[in-house]
Amino acid sequence: MKKDNIDKLFEQLQGEFDMETPAAGHQNRFLEKLARQNKAPERKTSSGKLWRNLSIAASVMLLLGIGWVFYNKPQPSPGPVVETEEQVVYPELEKTRYYFSSLIETELKKIKDEADTEDTKIIVNDAIVQLEQIESDYEKLEAELQKNGYSKQLLNAMITNFQTRITLLQNVMEQIEDTKQLKKDNHEESRI
Repeated sequence: MKKDNIDKLFEQLQGEFDMETPAAGHQNRFLEKLARQNKAPERKTSSGKLWRNLSIAASVMLLLGIGWVFYNKPQPSPGPVVETEEQVVYPELEKTRYYFSSLIETELKKIKDEADTEDTKIIVNDAIVQLEQIESDYEKLEAELQKNGYSKQLLNAMITNFQTRITLLQNVMEQIEDTKQLKKDNHEESRI
């Protein structure tokens, strides 16, 4: 009975099937894409996972630090010496900036060390230009902090700026790994 239903279905769909032949090389392109998709999970390295875990940990630490500052505000003393919010927040901001900056600098050095081919050097140089632009935006945020004083929105923007830089570096590292893997695969195919 099921076979009869299938036969009827094919009879009803007669003439509606796409009968055009694919362009030349279609099968090879399809097989290459399929091979790349099958290899995609293998390309994830421990450094990529480490990077992601470090960025998450750094974000959590920053948020905890800022939260600690908000909930542990010193009570104004009756005397003339009163600490403002800005005086309390700026040291935490400096510690956070130092942590993120050193993390970004370390990862940028790793990425530069990985750039040993012309293709990877292009990727790294483009990333450096993007990092400089993001850092320029951060400097504008710092100037605004100095000019207008402390605000939650400004601190969130500064945190987002650091996270953007870290994400950019993660993406660059993945692109370099992809490029190297692709060159390796092409080199192996040319030997066969």
